[in-house]
Amino acid sequence: MSGKRAMIEVEALHKHFGDNHVLKGIDLSVAVGEVVCIIGPSGSGKSTLLRCINHLEYPDRGNIRIDGKLAYRDEIDGRYRAHRARDIAAVRAQVGMVFQHFNLFPHLTVMGNLIEAPVHVLRRPAAEARRRGLELLAQVGLSDKADAYPEELSGGQQQRAAIARALAMDPKAMLFDEATSALDPELINEVLTVMRDLAAGGMTMLVVTHEMNFARQVASRVIFMDHGRIVEQDTPERIFGAPREARTQDFLRSVLDH
Repeated sequence: MSGKRAMIEVEALHKHFGDNHVLKGIDLSVAVGEVVCIIGPSGSGKSTLLRCINHLEYPDRGNIRIDGKLAYRDEIDGRYRAHRARDIAAVRAQVGMVFQHFNLFPHLTVMGNLIEAPVHVLRRPAAEARRRGLELLAQVGLSDKADAYPEELSGGQQQRAAIARALAMDPKAMLFDEATSALDPELINEVLTVMRDLAAGGMTMLVVTHEMNFARQVASRVIFMDHGRIVEQDTPERIFGAPREARTQDFLRSVLDH
């Protein structure tokens, strides 16, 4: 990691679903402005890690820090106490998340989706939220879709609207969980272009992806996960050109041969 301060820190994170030990002591740090791509087979714990960082899942053990502060709970005299719902929401607002499925509210227009959380969570005036929404729609190439409903958009347009909605909270970092995997091939690039632009603008990003070219071209660092552990992490050049671990080599051989 560079000399910049850490924006996301994960320490000794464990997560079980019943008898399934999904995360087995994950340690991870993402610096301000860094773009970290996580690759690995299905079931390796990649999405669960992101969901823990955004508090959609609660880890069994370990700590998460956002911008240097312990997230979602406090430590007092060595004992932990969960935050109240309002405090959790305030931390979660600092970390935007874009999902595989777009999760837009179908009964709201695109603009309605964008201003919902800024108005009701951040208590921003509606007019201010709408101005910011128009800026973000221009940024993701959807200026003409403010009054459209999600069902009137293509999958790529819906995902770009979902990215704009996450950005409307002015997050300090963005999490992307397979943001292109539900899209038809011809729509993938329009979403990746928005993600590339965000990375070029200095947004801190943690990206779970199957798009190896995106990881190779955009990532500051690539992490390979398998069976709930980080097997290897390095620059894209090292991971794709000369991975050290046999498991990484096998995985890349299987995905790059197709």
